[in-house]
Formats: sequence, structure tokens, C-alpha cells
Amino acid sequence: MIRFGIIGAGRLGKVHADSIQVLDNAKLTAVYDIAEAPAKAMQEKYGPVICNSADELAQHPEVDAIIISSPTYCHIEGIRAGKKAGKPVFCEKPLTRLVTDGKEAADLIAENQKPFAIGFVRRHMLKTQKAKEIINSGVLGKIRYANIDLPFGGFVRQYGDWFTDFQKSGGVIFDMLAHHVDLANWFFGKAKRVYAQSIMLDPAQELPADYVSSTITYESGVILNLMCTWWRTGRSGECMEICGEKGSLIMTGAPDLTLHILGQNSEVIKIDEKAASAGVNNASTGNGFVNELSNFISMVEGKKFDFMPGIEDGLRSLAVADAMVRSAQTNQIVEL
Repeated sequence: MIRFGIIGAGRLGKVHADSIQVLDNAKLTAVYDIAEAPAKAMQEKYGPVICNSADELAQHPEVDAIIISSPTYCHIEGIRAGKKAGKPVFCEKPLTRLVTDGKEAADLIAENQKPFAIGFVRRHMLKTQKAKEIINSGVLGKIRYANIDLPFGGFVRQYGDWFTDFQKSGGVIFDMLAHHVDLANWFFGKAKRVYAQSIMLDPAQELPADYVSSTITYESGVILNLMCTWWRTGRSGECMEICGEKGSLIMTGAPDLTLHILGQNSEVIKIDEKAASAGVNNASTGNGFVNELSNFISMVEGKKFDFMPGIEDGLRSLAVADAMVRSAQTNQIVEL
């Protein structure tokens, strides 16, 4: 039984609290949030003790491992507390808002020598692992380019919410796009060149909204084109298209994959419904989060996963996001 303390009782804190209840080998024992109301609500629902600081939670004798689901710019506070307490840490994505904080986090995690994972939940979905398997099999041939289309037309947050403060959240580049940048890094290797144009939550807008368009070139030669929005009108969707010399693979928000092989009929790859119900299907349902936490518990208990995202993955995603911002600000290509 792993006893968890949650730092940050907002939206994702509640998701992880709910996931803990599904698992027989996990228990929520403590919560800390700078705001009293969300911590109190979590206590009333699940019974954890309320702590007065990240350090108090990390040091609590009934906390074996820490979940950091506080706002992005506060993640380093939880990582520092975890290191001081010498306990395993699961940190939501992105790793940090600032590259300097990310480097500090890497040093702290190396010193702590306890399990650390970052919340790139899509790696824990069966369809994503199947996509990785197909890419590695060589059936697509040499991968030449990929496209990511990630618009969200239902953005409703208002000024005053930390999400709408670019200095705190990093906007759509650091937040929503972080998952797909991580997948691209996982699929294609190390990024070497970034060019981007972005709105970056321009405060001159009457209502907050964001947009980024970027081209990333990988050391493997893969060219990635991506578009992502937090917009207040228009469509919402998710599509990742991976194109090789022998075929292409399409991954959308649906649970299935579509495989196109040169000279063959297209194939829809169905996801095993039994596996999906066990928690490896669609992150939007919450099941992906359950599987993510279950895998983290196994990691704490000594099991190894080749797909488990750790500190290096967090740093690579952070570096690409930071390069997008710098490119958009300067209108220059950024070399990594």
C-alpha cells in the first residue's frame, strides 16, 4: 500500500485523488493547497489530513510518495520538498515553467535518488504504445515528417486565472502541447532546430486566447509541423499524422489507430476493449490517469518501464517549449 500526499487540489489534483480510489494498493492520506476551499473539499470527499505547506506534507509520516499537481510555476516547490523528505515524486507536466527551475529539479532528483516520474499521461495509453511499436517495427519505412493538429475552441478561462498569465502557465505551448511534444520526442528522438510563431496569451486581447504554429527538425531528419490553440470559438480536435516512405499512421482523439501502407488497403487498428476498461485507453476518460498512477506505484515498488517518462523527458520537452517561445519572440530559428 502506497500512501500519497497531493500538493495542489485543483483540477488535476482531483483527477489523481479520484484515481487513487480506484487502486487497491493506494491511499490518499494528505493534501496541501494554498487555497483552503479545494483542500477542504478533498478532505471532505476522501478524508486526507490537510497540511499547511508542501514541506509539512512531504515530511508527514503517513505519506510514502508525493503527487505534485499544483500550478506549473509552483512545481519546483514540491520537488524541493520531496527531495528534502527523501521520498518518491510524481510531478504533473510540464516539469517547470522556467528552464532554470528545470535544471534545479534535475539536480534535486539526482541527489534524492528516489523514483521520479512526470505526468505525460499519453505514454500510458494502449493506443500510444501501439503507435510506438508500429514506428519501431519499420513497417512505415524511414519516417520523413509528421503533423500535429491540436485546436481547442472551447477555452473559457478569464483574466485573473493563473492559466491566462503567460509568465505563470507558459500558455498553450507549455501546457496543452507538452503531451504531444513529449510523444514526438519519444517517437523521433532529439530535436535540433525550432521555429515558431505564437500569440503567447497577448494581454492586449479583450479575452485571453492563445495560438502557436511551429516547425521542429529532429536529429533523425524528421520534420514536425504542429499547430495548437486555446481559442474561444471554432473546432476542437486532436490528430497526429506520422508519415514514412512506406506508409503513414494516424492517431486522433479516438481510441483506434489508422494505418496506411503503400499499395495496401487502409487498416483500422482496434484497441482491445478489455485492456481499455483496465485503464489504458483514452486519457480524457480518466482511465489513462489510473494506469499512469498504477505504473508509478509499480515503479516505486521496484519495477522498470521503458515508456515511463522521467526527468530527462521532462527536460527535453521543456527545452523544446522554451525554444518555441524564444523563436516566436525573436522571429529567429533556435538551435538546440
